[in-house]
Amino acid sequence: MKLKKTATLFLFLSVLMLYSQQWKQNFKIVEPIRDFNNSFASSMSAYDGYVAFGSSQQISGFQNAGKVYIAKEDCDGWSIYQELTLLPAQNYCNFGSVIFMEGKTLAILGCDPSNPSKGNAIYMYERNANGFYIFTQKIVKSENVSGDNFGYKIAISNNYMVVGADYNSTDNSLGNYLENAGAAYIYFKDTNGVWSPVQKIVASDRKRRVTFGNSVAIYENTIVVGAVEEGSNLAGAAYVFEKNNLNVWNETKKLVAYDYRSLQDRFGYIVKINENGIFIAASRDDDYDSILSGDGAGPLTSLGSVYIFKKNSVGEWIGHQKLRASDGSANIFGFGDRMEIFKDQIAISGTEYEYDSGGNLSKVFGRVYMFQKEINDIWKEYQIVRPKNVEHSDDYFSNSISLYGKNLFVGAMWDKLDANDQSYISYAGAAYVFNTYEFKPQKPILNILPALTSCADLGNGFSSGFDTSLLENDLVLNSDNFIFSYKDQLGNVLPSPLPANYLNKFPYNEIINVRVENKNNSACYEDVQVELQTISPFALNVVPELKKCDLNGTGYAVFDLSKISNLLVQNPASYTFSYFDRDENDITASVNSTYINSNKNYEEITVRVTDINTACIEKTKIYLSVSDFGQDCNIEKYTIPNFFTPNGDGFNDLWEVTGFGSEDYSVYIYDRSGKLLKTLERDSAWDGNFNGTPLPSSDYWYQIMFENGNQKRGHFSLKR
Repeated sequence: MKLKKTATLFLFLSVLMLYSQQWKQNFKIVEPIRDFNNSFASSMSAYDGYVAFGSSQQISGFQNAGKVYIAKEDCDGWSIYQELTLLPAQNYCNFGSVIFMEGKTLAILGCDPSNPSKGNAIYMYERNANGFYIFTQKIVKSENVSGDNFGYKIAISNNYMVVGADYNSTDNSLGNYLENAGAAYIYFKDTNGVWSPVQKIVASDRKRRVTFGNSVAIYENTIVVGAVEEGSNLAGAAYVFEKNNLNVWNETKKLVAYDYRSLQDRFGYIVKINENGIFIAASRDDDYDSILSGDGAGPLTSLGSVYIFKKNSVGEWIGHQKLRASDGSANIFGFGDRMEIFKDQIAISGTEYEYDSGGNLSKVFGRVYMFQKEINDIWKEYQIVRPKNVEHSDDYFSNSISLYGKNLFVGAMWDKLDANDQSYISYAGAAYVFNTYEFKPQKPILNILPALTSCADLGNGFSSGFDTSLLENDLVLNSDNFIFSYKDQLGNVLPSPLPANYLNKFPYNEIINVRVENKNNSACYEDVQVELQTISPFALNVVPELKKCDLNGTGYAVFDLSKISNLLVQNPASYTFSYFDRDENDITASVNSTYINSNKNYEEITVRVTDINTACIEKTKIYLSVSDFGQDCNIEKYTIPNFFTPNGDGFNDLWEVTGFGSEDYSVYIYDRSGKLLKTLERDSAWDGNFNGTPLPSSDYWYQIMFENGNQKRGHFSLKR
């Protein structure tokens, strides 16, 4: 049990170290053509190597027409490569004032020029195979109502999208007017990529001016909607909706601050949800003590906080923890004005005011507080993120934030300097990119490898294994700095790393597609193909049985085995040879021109031959036989058949030794495992049966015992 706890703690600390690395500013992104009051990065949304930035740019003389810039990660960092606008341009269309990116889908809020009431519309884009976002659909609600803030908040999860309209005044039946009660609209994307409205949701206790829908979030089958002005003191609330088996979303819970509902706390100003729970910002929450925050009561107001809710064992959402900024003060407040979550990380913005000597507000800037989930699901602040070069510059740093993976984007829409912190232009705007690593452009430089070869020892072009244990080290220098992924020639994903002994899936020739990417930058990669080739096995020559006479009757003799390799193959220099005795002991070192058999009268040696170029291996056996009949062994008057064919054709059906004259002897026949099968006396023969059952084709061994104590051993083949 102690080992289990230790292992769990080690795993937790490893994950904690991964996520608690300090965020470092690596890039500052500005508009390609900067201009006064464009407020670049006033909105933003990032997803897996792509990010969209909103700008209130003037287009063709139209004020605040709006534009969206798309940037993608590459080996040099981030590059803007696409611009999206709504034409014809309109004054104060504010195209791009709200952006949401999820998967390959991009939703952008803008005006609806075709609507005489000047309502809003959501413009849907999909990223194509070339990485460009293509317009697919304009979404408008069925109610022709302007000024209800439709689209001011958008959230997408898989094929569902929820859109807030916090000033909407009708219920889900489009009646029962209550001014600014608020609503949210749910859309579904079908298999053809078309978004359609499926439901309008409102609060079960809807009231006038609670602004239900001022924030929205969705994760799988759960939607959270903020109502920032709900309550008699406008403290705020959030509502939870869950989808049933009929794909209908029903309200299941109303969430409020679980410690104290103060005047205009703005609980529900931002709502988020993921696998770790529901996160609700109360950006003007006063400094009241909470048993879940433990920060101590104080006189400060509007410091802000974030409430975390989790489901208990019976599936009910309950208060779990309350987060506050570590440095809140009279001048540092608004904790929760912006909030983004990604897995076990939370980024929460805060605002700081700076006053001049006369007590007048002179600068507005911000910071981002980073929290991580620790043991027992407790969240802890571990860093305050600020720009490294320009601090206290009235840049509205943290007016927008987006967090995905190892990338934290922070907008500063009043920033006045370019990417090099030069070229002053008022309110031009900028976006800062922070990462958990120091950026070093490192595109992998790959080596071109020769084809990997292995013997087709399994037959039909398949091998028992290619050695890929050093493949990654052979492909690139400092392989630990890169991530490797593999696909076969049909595009099927292979394990990474490949098994050290890889079994080919395609006969004879196989292509493995390898992607090598910078471990800190998935957009910085190179692709290469590795070819596998199976080599047909080679054939060994048959070496006849080596026979020697022992004139002293000991059963041992000297054999010249130095030329065995020449007998087995034509070009011995292209091969390596290993020799093994009957017990599989390596006897290579002792195989030479003066080899003495280790077993009396007979020895079987296994030879393993390896092709140096292909690594193909073949095995064969050589047999050593020592006759100990005195002078008679040189005469070789006797006959011992090498094989017989007991198939009943009347020819060679029996195995029989002959030519020993008047000597008495017995013959013992064994199988490979040494089992005695038959005993023959003088002038008798064997028919290949054992207890009346025909034995299979194979090699069999004999031992001839003479009446003087001498013996002879050897083997023969039964062929059917």
